[in-house]
Order: sequence, then structure tokens, then C-alpha cells
Amino acid sequence: MSAILHIATLCNRQFQLHPASLRQVIVHLDGLDALCKTLGVTPISHFIDLTAVEFEEAAALTGDTNTSSSPDPETGLAYGIEDMEWLPISTGMISFEALISHLQRNRPKELNGAPLMQLVEELQRCETTLAPLEIEGGQFNLSACTSA
Repeated sequence: MSAILHIATLCNRQFQLHPASLRQVIVHLDGLDALCKTLGVTPISHFIDLTAVEFEEAAALTGDTNTSSSPDPETGLAYGIEDMEWLPISTGMISFEALISHLQRNRPKELNGAPLMQLVEELQRCETTLAPLEIEGGQFNLSACTSA
């Protein structure tokens, strides 16, 4: 099993789980975190919410395969907004902007061998998704789930 990350946003109790996955971000998470430390910004791993993984693991441990229970009305998921960890978009924007700027000008040793263009594209997707909600005081997380 491997983990997948998706951007989740929350603004005025409007929840959205964005469908595009951040495959390169999860693969190179350690290198990105090390680079964030070098740049003096919040590490990307700090933005990860494990609620979906915890619910998946709990269901597996209990043998609960009942998927007929009604989903949360706000999220459409098995869990609600309050179950997840949320961070100010402004905090994420600082990290994403710093990483994008640095990666466009440099080939950091922390990401040796990483496909930098794809990584920058994923980070730019984060920035583009979050920017309109920053002014409104929105919140976000990088929602982790597992795939078989």
C-alpha cells in the first residue's frame, strides 16, 4: 500500500477535496521537508492530515466493511470537518511559494534525482488552488489516503 495526497480546502464551512493527486510531493516528501528547513519555512509534512488513513485502518482492524452508513453531509466522507486537522492557507502559501521559487532557480541536493519540473508543477497546483481562498481566511490540509 502507498499513500496518496490530495489538497483539501475549507472556507466558510465549504469543504472541497480536490481530485488531482500530489504523487511527486509524497514521493519526495523527505527531500522537500529538508529543503523547507533550509529555506526557513514550514515543512510540507506539517500540512498532512491523516484522518482518512486512520479511518481506513480502523475499519480494517475492526473488520468493518459496512459502507452503507450515511456520509457526513458537509464532506461527503465517512468523517466530518471537525475530525480533520486544518491549517491557515497563508502558512502553506509561504512554504509553497518559497519551494517553487527555489526549485525554479536551483537543483538542490535534497532533491537529487527528483523530476523537478513535475515537482514544481504539483507545488504550483497547490499554490493556484489555495491563492483565491487565502484572502478569505481559508484553511487547508494535504489529505493522505492509501491506495492498494
